[in-house]
Order: sequence, then structure tokens, then C-alpha cells
Amino acid sequence: MTEGTEPDPQRKWLRPIDPLVTASLPIRIDPRLGVDDDTASRLRCDAEPLLTIVTVFLTSSYDDVLAAEITDDVEHGLHVLVRAATGDEATYLLCSADDEEDGNDPETAGRDITWQQVQDSEDLTEPAVVLWSGEVLLTTGRGVAGPFYIHQLAAAAWAFSTALGIPREEIFSAQLVRWLCAKSKTGLLLENGDSALRQLNRAWTAPVRVAAVFPIPLPAQRQNALRALS
Repeated sequence: MTEGTEPDPQRKWLRPIDPLVTASLPIRIDPRLGVDDDTASRLRCDAEPLLTIVTVFLTSSYDDVLAAEITDDVEHGLHVLVRAATGDEATYLLCSADDEEDGNDPETAGRDITWQQVQDSEDLTEPAVVLWSGEVLLTTGRGVAGPFYIHQLAAAAWAFSTALGIPREEIFSAQLVRWLCAKSKTGLLLENGDSALRQLNRAWTAPVRVAAVFPIPLPAQRQNALRALS
């Protein structure tokens, strides 16, 4: 960054673009998405109407949330790149699509959760809500956990885009975790993520617990599955 230049506070995927500029730009599909030529062609068609504003989108041509942004690099020059959306980008898309006033609130789990701060303390019972997080498991046996989200697709987007940013030989798998959380602790988890989870898990009976874990297929796994079916 040039000295004295202020950082641009507006995300690239929200920046309006002159249609006369975008009309002349090629649309490139991030090779890490692992799509074939036919799917790549459909994704370019899906992205074309969006190019007056670099944005985040869902399409039936791909299972995960995607983003399109203007990119300039030495190898390809100025172009529009279609890539995996991050968790924050997917959250923007999903929150802006919610028309109801409570559309940005966590889903109610339809049950209560009972927890204890310390042994022999009084039980605390309150409504449970659903939160989501993504995890990327590494071949070393370690893993990377993402933030908590109220939207399933946002947590999945975090895990998918994070996994694509790590060398494939280091990735074991990616997964989506559905959590049940005491309603009073929702804000703490959404704001502080894994550090808040560690803190809450120190309670005698934790106010947050795993409800289900779902695998997130990565491009190489999808290709292997297709080969097995052919």
C-alpha cells in the first residue's frame, strides 16, 4: 500500500462496476472449484447478469455459495473471477435475502437445554437455539474450526472456502457441525467463536453441545464419486 493511502473499507464483492467495463472482461472460473467444461460454461452464464456489481450468489450449477469479483493478476490480467464465497460473504447474501424482521435470528431448536455452571449448582433450563460452524480436518490429525453462524450455508461456505485455500495433500476432510446452544449464550458464541466455546465447555454441564455432524464434499471427493458411478 502506498504511504498515505487509506485502505478501501468496501469489500470488492460489494463494489459497483461500470457495465461498459465488465462487458469486455473475460469470466474465469477458479480452478480450485474442480468443475468440468460444461459446468464452467454454465457458471459463466450465471455470473453474467451479476457483473454490474461484484457479488455473492447461489446457482443450481454448483452446490456451494459462490462469489464473483474483479481480479487483476500477472497471469490472466484484468478479469472476473468466480470463486468459492467465504462465510462472511455468504452471511451477507443470506441476511440481505431475509425479508422477515426476525430473519437474522437463530433458528429455535424446539426444545430446552439444561446446564450447570459448577457441580451441585442449581440447574439452569432455557430455550435452545441452533448455531452452525464449519471445520477443516488436516492429515496431521489437527483441525481448523470456523466461527459460529446462524445460517447453515454460511458455515458450510467458511469450511469449503477455507479447505480450498489449503494445499489438497494437507486436507483430510471438511465438515459442518450443528450445535444446540442455550439462548442466553448465543451472542457470546457468535462474537467470540472458539474461545467462547472453550469457556462454556468448562461448565460442569455445558450450555452448548454438538447435535449433528455432516460431511462437506470437496471437489476431488465429488470427482471420485462421479467416476465411481460412471
